[in-house]
Amino acid sequence: MLVYGDRDGVSSNFLQKSTNGVFLSIEQLVRFEKEFPSEIIDYIEKGKDLFHTVSKTQSSITNTRWNAEEQLFILLYSLIKASNSKLIIETGVANGITTNAIMKALEESGAGGELHSFDVLPETNKAYLGEGNWNFHLLKGKSVHNQIKLVVNSLPKVDIWVHDSNHGYRWQKFEYLLALSVLNQNGILISDDIDASSAWGELAKTHFRKSYIIFDSRKFIGIAFK
Repeated sequence: MLVYGDRDGVSSNFLQKSTNGVFLSIEQLVRFEKEFPSEIIDYIEKGKDLFHTVSKTQSSITNTRWNAEEQLFILLYSLIKASNSKLIIETGVANGITTNAIMKALEESGAGGELHSFDVLPETNKAYLGEGNWNFHLLKGKSVHNQIKLVVNSLPKVDIWVHDSNHGYRWQKFEYLLALSVLNQNGILISDDIDASSAWGELAKTHFRKSYIIFDSRKFIGIAFK
């Protein structure tokens, strides 16, 4: 069992044994899984264009190796646009690639949706400069578990939870379980780097109603239904 995760993480074979399917694109997944709004497909091309725009224009706040890949950006943008999600949680802001994907979708939807983002780096509070309803929460010190729980438990039920922060086993498992406790009945948990530890694969067998994997260039994205 991986306790902290490491460079190699877990194998694709391990993940495949615990999932309902592995896909190479969002379109493939949406055409297979009918619980996803079919309208997602209508927003994929716009999501691709936005990804390239944001990637080129977004200022580097921290290490760019933490930037999200194209598939995760498109997934978030198109899912939020198609589902009209109102409340989203994001852990791990870094240079704000996914933050801007989410906020752009919320802005265009015009439904008053809000994003709550958590990070341990104070400078990441400048990752989004638009006028949408973005709430940045800085996690400090050794009580980060209690800090994030305090905030999310004070919010209404969450539509989408996005994990892209600490990819060690202990934190991933803690965060996935916390997400499941606050997601609404049809809520969706999305995680980058599910191959970094065994947490996703373990919970896919015991806690997720259904889960899928998208291979994104160099890593795996997990999508789970509560």
